[in-house]
Amino acid sequence: MAQLETIVADGYDRDVFLRVLRSEPRLETSMSRALPILPNARHLMGDLFSVLFKLNVELRSEREVSPAVLFHRHLVKIVLASHGLAELKEQTQLDEARTAAALGPLFDRVLLAISKERRVDGRALQRIADIAEDEDRLTQLIAELEALTELPEGAISEEERPNLKATLDGEVESLQSKISRARKEQLEHLANLPDEMDELIERKVALMPKEMDEASSTVRGLGLGAGELDRKDTDASLELGDRLMRSKKLKLLAQLTGALREVAFAARRGRIPKAQQEVHAVTTGRDLDRLLPSELVGLPKLRHALHLDFLRKLAEGELLQYELIAHATRGPIVVCVDGSGSMHGSKEIWAKAVALTLMEIARRERRACLAIVFSDAGQMAEFELLERGPVSAGRGRVRSEEVLRFAEHFPGGGTDFEGPLSRATDAVTEGKHRRGDIVFITDGEASVSAELLERLSIERKRHAFQIRGVLVNVGMSHRAETLERFADEVLRVTDLGTDAVGDLFAAV
Repeated sequence: MAQLETIVADGYDRDVFLRVLRSEPRLETSMSRALPILPNARHLMGDLFSVLFKLNVELRSEREVSPAVLFHRHLVKIVLASHGLAELKEQTQLDEARTAAALGPLFDRVLLAISKERRVDGRALQRIADIAEDEDRLTQLIAELEALTELPEGAISEEERPNLKATLDGEVESLQSKISRARKEQLEHLANLPDEMDELIERKVALMPKEMDEASSTVRGLGLGAGELDRKDTDASLELGDRLMRSKKLKLLAQLTGALREVAFAARRGRIPKAQQEVHAVTTGRDLDRLLPSELVGLPKLRHALHLDFLRKLAEGELLQYELIAHATRGPIVVCVDGSGSMHGSKEIWAKAVALTLMEIARRERRACLAIVFSDAGQMAEFELLERGPVSAGRGRVRSEEVLRFAEHFPGGGTDFEGPLSRATDAVTEGKHRRGDIVFITDGEASVSAELLERLSIERKRHAFQIRGVLVNVGMSHRAETLERFADEVLRVTDLGTDAVGDLFAAV
């Protein structure tokens, strides 16, 4: 039988491809979207996987493959001839996670080249579907013929057997002739495909290495994947790249967050003492500062045998040492971000970059971080940005989907302080955000009732939390009186740069 795979693959390649499909639901979605156009979309995706993953890629000849996949063999051939493929494969070959990250975008780009402006005649695509059905029917008939041959005597009438065989033989011969004609038709169709489709695929593939690099930078800038427990999880976060690259807003946010993060780290290095540590357990390693006293007997060279054993254990990381835990010296961070209409644009991006920088500070110091985006009364959304692992895991993990939801959420409308202030106060006085501090970022003014101010005063004395206000006073003049009524301190920002918030990052 003619092959449905146009790239030669072995059992290992197929196993890895199936594992990637199970781990990346988005790939199944892409295939489902392609099925109305390409009935063998799964085989096309498998071939593109082989192109990205395998060191030695061998394209089968036209004679070796089924007529139903001649068109997608042509697509794979274009990808293989693209100038950017070698650079792309430097990132993906023999790397399962990075291949998975690149496979979806590559498949989608090839599909776009087919469907864009109907560069491929719909009737030709329907013909491919008909060929696929004919081949399925041919496979079924051949199986029936084999079953008929193997039927024992007496299973059916011996008079009926030759008639049934003749009928099946006739259908098989008819379908084989039909499929043979279809092969010739497909080859003629491929010879007349528009050059624009080939050129578009080549351009898209050529851009992918740069896009993957930019996507990785955007992922890192937003802090996505930080704190993941293994390399596979970290590399899998690159799958977000295609989504990020379609959003100018997210790219700008990532760039600014990266710059603010440097300011924050510099500010905290200069002002924050090293956290206190305590012994948690005994483990093995090669940290000389934390060795158990019993290991020190091997340090003197005079004790030759003990010294050699010490050096061996040092090289292999098997020296007994104390495992220390540095407890967070401060509580969680609850950051409220104004999402009213006046914040649209650069102010929204700046405010969210500040919030994501606070998230990174919290992550590094094993603190929780809750973000609240508010606008009109009743318009409020919460985002738990960090996931705390077991105590021994140390730093928290960034919840990537929550960060993206936070970054993309912008309700617009008016401004109400009561809802977010009340919710933030609830958060820092009870539950897992208890004993935390509040950062309140806004560009406007809104009324705050005497009842809420009185509650804030009582709760602040009882739980000793602080509220730091940030007034984004850019492009308009707002007074800080409202913020000053409930905030312990107010930072006035007149320039959306990186230097204005160093003191805030040092203080939280």
